[in-house]
Amino acid sequence: MKRTFSQYNETDTLKTVIIGRWEGFHEDETYSNVLEEKRENPSTDQLKREFEAFQKALEENGVEVLIPEYVGKFLHDQLTPRDVAVVIGNQIIICNMAKSSRKYEIAGIFPLIRDFTGGEPTLLIPPVECLIEGGDIMVDRGRMIVGLSQRTNVNGYEWLLDHFTGQMEVIPIYLTDLKKEENVLHLDCAFNPVGDNSALVYMDGIKPIPDFFKKEYDLIEVNKEEQQALATNVFSVSKKLVIARDHPQSKRAVGEMRKRGIEVIEIPFDGAPSTGGSFRCCTLPLIRA
Repeated sequence: MKRTFSQYNETDTLKTVIIGRWEGFHEDETYSNVLEEKRENPSTDQLKREFEAFQKALEENGVEVLIPEYVGKFLHDQLTPRDVAVVIGNQIIICNMAKSSRKYEIAGIFPLIRDFTGGEPTLLIPPVECLIEGGDIMVDRGRMIVGLSQRTNVNGYEWLLDHFTGQMEVIPIYLTDLKKEENVLHLDCAFNPVGDNSALVYMDGIKPIPDFFKKEYDLIEVNKEEQQALATNVFSVSKKLVIARDHPQSKRAVGEMRKRGIEVIEIPFDGAPSTGGSFRCCTLPLIRA
């Protein structure tokens, strides 16, 4: 049965999501030695425990959870599908990854999206010069917010502008990591909508702060230490429910969300963050309603 991709707001109720695959992590040292960046390596036992708890929390809240198929031991990991593809409206973009070591991860996702359909063309593939990663894309309130970062370039933004103008406003946001002043890898490490009208934000990671951030969102600011612990990188199941990392540097942000009437499920999640990504990075929503 054909199903339709759907994502128009970051906090709409989640129906179907792909989460990261912990099995096969760091399987072959030969291949991991040729990666372009050094990475920490959590144990597979830890990843299994944390990802299974994440999956259970999602399923207990009515979400269909899909896992990427195994691609091969030449991939260091398949933990963070957010960067590999992104659903915008009723279409899905296959992203051009900045790191060539990750370009085959999409093979594990293709079988999961085979039975989806939507507007034409449903599946969009940008030209090679257009770098785009899903962690830099936010679709919310009739806008697509595009982080210009270490991983998404101006060519990528301009391609998105060409394809989606008329459907939604496409706005570039500059992350300060372009100047290497801050280690903010993606937009969702500095900004993330939650609840009805709130958003987590690391002010020093975005320059300048857009006017509509302050006008339209009740901002929950995080400091540098909290950002480095990925306190912004939570995952919305709905406007009323968020999954966040059970970590000392996330507690204040969790408390602020609860003050705003948002239920927060805290889960120990240290394995994936040690490689650079937390809950939002480890998810690829396919249907929000």
